[in-house]
Amino acid sequence: MTSTLGVGTVFRIKLFLPEARGAVAALEVPRATRTGYRGERRRILIVDNEEVDRSLLVTVLQPLGFELMQAASGHEALAVIAGYQPHAILMDLAMPGIDGWATIRAIRAQQLSDAPIAIVSGNAFDKDLDNDVGITPQDFVLKPVRVHELLDWLGSRLRLEWLEAAHIAPQPGAAPAPARWVLPDESQLKALDELIHLGYFRGIVKKLDEIERDNAACASFVAHLRGLARNFQLDAMSTLVQRALNDPATL
Repeated sequence: MTSTLGVGTVFRIKLFLPEARGAVAALEVPRATRTGYRGERRRILIVDNEEVDRSLLVTVLQPLGFELMQAASGHEALAVIAGYQPHAILMDLAMPGIDGWATIRAIRAQQLSDAPIAIVSGNAFDKDLDNDVGITPQDFVLKPVRVHELLDWLGSRLRLEWLEAAHIAPQPGAAPAPARWVLPDESQLKALDELIHLGYFRGIVKKLDEIERDNAACASFVAHLRGLARNFQLDAMSTLVQRALNDPATL
């Protein structure tokens, strides 16, 4: 904050946001698609006051064979954890009542569970701070969640043997090329790109609905982006929207 007599006061605010990595997505090595894991079903407790964030984690994890329980607050998590006995816990930090840190302290102090805990949070600043509950930087999964990062953490902590979909190389002439997408106008694409970089899921969904409502011919393009959003593939979404803005002839 700086003040100048007779002029006024200027406030400067620094926000700690997850790094936007959409530009790197096209350079990443393709990963095998994980379809499940071997052995007993693992139980996971998801603790987050935002229903949309819990639902997104359920969308990713349930098809892989995990048994899931949701808690909408730290108090609710403490009430159910002893009876549920999860193999792993996914914990948000910013929650009303008691926050994620206080919830973890209570879990450990009351010996309710010794399951590994991942912090699933949009606050990148907390990742490198010391804490008294044994959470390491490797135990942070930043929002917007990258599915491969979450599954890598679960695989490591739970010693999972993943089942992966077989990769089948496309055969020449096996299928006709897909029809070209009808793309939204530049202003809508730029607005969508900004929402993706912010990781604002509900805003992304609302904008996609608006694009389809304004131009039904964009339905196929919108449907593809909705599928990426449901699977947290924001890097892929960002790359696709950037191509639509800068090189639409390739789509």
